[in-house]
Amino acid sequence: MTFTEQEVDWIVTEVIRRLNLLTTNGATKGARSSTTADLDLSDKLITLRTIDGKLTGIARVLIAPRAIVTPAARDELKQRRIELIRRPTT
Repeated sequence: MTFTEQEVDWIVTEVIRRLNLLTTNGATKGARSSTTADLDLSDKLITLRTIDGKLTGIARVLIAPRAIVTPAARDELKQRRIELIRRPTT
């Protein structure tokens, strides 16, 4: 059985997401790793595909002031407790 690079990325992301759910449902509920980072996206449309495989260790996603975020992408960020922030207009 062979997997494409995208399938491997999805599998790894899903395993990490499930491990994080186990951790947050256990004794460390509410704790956030000190190694969190920001993800800065310049896309005009933010979808699940846009953020797929990019959320490990991310605490905040920064987007353009007028970017559109699909409901599914917004739900995924909310489920992972990742803050969505619009950059100020320049």
